[in-house]
Order: sequence, then C-alpha cells, then structure tokens
Amino acid sequence: MEILNNKQWNSREKVIDFLEDYSSNLKEQINSQKTKHTLLKSYIFETFDESMYEFKNIDRTATSIQNLFNSKEHEIHQIDEKMFYMLNANGTIGFFEQINDRFCILYSLDNADSSNKFVRNTIRNSSILDSLWISGKMFDELLIRQSKDHNPNRFTKIKFEFDSFFENLKYMQGNDIKVTDNDLDYDERKVSSVSLVEEVGDIVQKIEGVRQYFSSFHSIGSLRFPSSLGKGGHDFYQNGKVTNRSDSFKDHRFQIKKLIKSYQGITEFLEEKTWVDFEYFKAPNKQYSYNFEGSPVTIIFKKPLKEAVYQNFIKYTFPKGKDPFRIFGEVIQINENRHHIYGIDLHLWQKVMLDLSKEQFTVFLPKGTCGNTIHRIVTNIQRYLDPELSVYIGNTNYEEIIHTFVGKEE
Repeated sequence: MEILNNKQWNSREKVIDFLEDYSSNLKEQINSQKTKHTLLKSYIFETFDESMYEFKNIDRTATSIQNLFNSKEHEIHQIDEKMFYMLNANGTIGFFEQINDRFCILYSLDNADSSNKFVRNTIRNSSILDSLWISGKMFDELLIRQSKDHNPNRFTKIKFEFDSFFENLKYMQGNDIKVTDNDLDYDERKVSSVSLVEEVGDIVQKIEGVRQYFSSFHSIGSLRFPSSLGKGGHDFYQNGKVTNRSDSFKDHRFQIKKLIKSYQGITEFLEEKTWVDFEYFKAPNKQYSYNFEGSPVTIIFKKPLKEAVYQNFIKYTFPKGKDPFRIFGEVIQINENRHHIYGIDLHLWQKVMLDLSKEQFTVFLPKGTCGNTIHRIVTNIQRYLDPELSVYIGNTNYEEIIHTFVGKEE
C-alpha cells in the first residue's frame, strides 16, 4: 500500500485508519512470506508528573512533541492537539500521539535500525525524556494478566535474557552496553537468551518449574501480548518498544494505552511513597526540629555480587552516567564492601542517593526525582546483575505494588 501524501494527514481518523490498513496488509504479507514493508514499531516515552511544572518551574512549551523530538533530519507537523506526523526526505516515517501530560508514543514506519537509533539518541540527548521500563518482575504480573484475559489455547512468546556484561572487565574496556533490534550484541561475552512459544494457559506454571534450576529465567526481555481482536500479537520489550505482529493497529494502540495506564498508576504510587522530604515542626522545648518522610527502595540480591561484578558496575556506571542506568555521580568508598553515590539522575537532572554493597542496594529519591527511575534501576539490575533480586518500597514488596495496578480487573 502507498503512504498518503503528507498534506492528507489532516485528521487523527485518517492516521488511525491508515495504520489499521497498514497493519492488516502487513500481516497478510508476513503470512505469505512476501514482506514489502517494515513492521510497525511503537516506542513509549515518559516525561514527569504534572506537579513538576510548578515544583521545578518548567516551561510547558519545552515538553511539546515538536520541541522534545526536534531534529535536523526530521520535520514534525501537528495534525490536532495530540497527534503529529514525522517526515524525512523520503516522506512520512511515523506518527506521534500524546497520551497525556506524562506519556507519548511514536508509531514508526521506518526500518528498525533507523527508528531504534533515533529513539536511543533522542533520549540520550534529552533531560526530559525517558523510556518506559518493564522489569522481569513487572513482566511476570503482565503474563499472569494475559493468562486470565485470553483463551488458554492462545499462544504467547516470551524471551528470557540475562547479560553478564559486568563480569568481564577485559571485554568492558572500550565498550558500552549496546541494545540493537536483535536486543543485544552478543559478541564474546556470556549472554543467556532463550525464547519460548507456549499456550498462555499453562506457561506460568512451566516457567516457575524451570526457574528452580535456571535463575536467568527470572529476567525477561520481551513478552508477546496476544491480540484481543484477531491473530498475532504485540511484542513488548523491556525498554518500552512494542512491535505490532497482529493484523490490527487499533488493538495494538489499545494494549499500549492499557499498559501505560497501569504503569502510570504504579509510578505515581512509588513517587508518593518514596519521595524523601523534611517537614519542620516546633518541638515541646520550643526549638525547631524536622520530621523525615519517604521510604527507601531496597534491592536485595539472592547471593552477594561477585567482587569483580560489583566493582566493574560502579566504575562503569556512575563516573560518566552511562546507559542504561543514566545516573551520574561521585563515588565515595565507605569500606571495601560499601559505597555511597551522591548522584544526578540524567532524566530531569534530579538528585538520587544510593547506598551500595555486594548484598544490597538502597536508593533514596528526594522529592521531585521521577519515579520512573525506580523502574529503570530495577529493570537493568535484574538484567545485568542479579535476575533473582528482591525489591522493597519501605516494607512493601515491589511486586505487590505492581499487582495492585496490573492484576485488577478492568
């Protein structure tokens, strides 16, 4: 099918109808093994809570789609209040939709290498944008939700990935963590990667059985959500990318928006519970004191980290604020097994403090630091350091919080 002339993108209805036809035709091409176009790829972006506009005195124009995604190689034009199209020298290559003040989506028609690079560079160069991060723990709850929502005979695909990047200092020298469309550049380091295609009815029980013997099966890189309207499904990746392998864009969009709703609820709950603040009050002796509020995020490892992994992680991550953790900070050694990081989260440039040891990490978020930071940290620690970690928000299990929002009936 031909992409419409740019001047014809005059309503969101035309965009949605076009992408619906695009998805349907592409599914037919895949089934006939004669693919002419690229798969539709969606990328979910997060900014910050509405309250931050006043708290940090942020200009709303700075967070507009056209400003956030401004580039020399692309032009972005507005269709309506919440829909935009993006074009390059070859024509239209994607559409942006503003879901709410905190989340937006890029629906990309470009090839995977180009769209992945655009998204990666845009986030890296932005102090406002972040990805939506789905940890293995969140994927577990999403998988349970899928098993309840679909016929037990429907198939899903799940990919387990654990990357021991930090074990090999020789490999690390001169190299960065690189995420590609194939998810990882395997090179010569140890990467555990297994994909399974199973019926959703009994996959949860099968996974629990395997996890007794292989800890890497706790780290999930992607999960296919079966389509609610037809055949195929939608591959959700841990970095907020979603590939449409169904015949319906409308179902694709619905499932993304449904996830965003749950994710936003979790994130804002975490902010409410974790933001560290000080409340001054008058003590009985008429002198002023203060009350400390806010819960730490505690990440406990199944086994203590190896010395080399622990040291390599600290040296790689914080001095330059490298991806995927994006926390820049001064490393202060307390003793051989303990370090403090007084850092800046490169998303929003807000303070974050970490107390690190080989047994556990404790994270403190001052008021104003984005709750998405917690998802980013947990997702990547589970992928690169310990698949079997436990996470607590104060005394509450992180998984219980996720279940509260993902597990409830619509």
